[in-house]
Amino acid sequence: MNMKANKFLMIFTYMMVGIAFGAIAITMSLYINYGMTDFLKEILVWLIAAAILGLVSIIYDIDHFNDITATLIHAPVSCVVALISGWILDYGDGSVSLLLMRMLPTIISLYIIIHVILFLIRRISLRDINNHLKK
Repeated sequence: MNMKANKFLMIFTYMMVGIAFGAIAITMSLYINYGMTDFLKEILVWLIAAAILGLVSIIYDIDHFNDITATLIHAPVSCVVALISGWILDYGDGSVSLLLMRMLPTIISLYIIIHVILFLIRRISLRDINNHLKK
């Protein structure tokens, strides 16, 4: 990987770690200062969902699976986690079909956007590695 890519990756990693710890600290602070509000419940549900999805993403580091197989496992699990979160937060007003109508387009769109970005990052990294190997 070239110097610019390494620097970007380092900055991005530090930002993500800062966001993660900041989200936990802010959530704890909100609970201490205001108790369990509807807003805090929503934050907690999505933080827990994000943690679960982070764990599920380990599948991409398992050598046994290629990216397509990992995605075919990861995508439905991500969808189920998001839908359960939406159900807990009553996004469907008690109706599964309404929940699906409200959430599925967003889930699918976000999943595609995130994976296109990750795909592009991997392509750039592979290109940099190949260029380095050619030298």
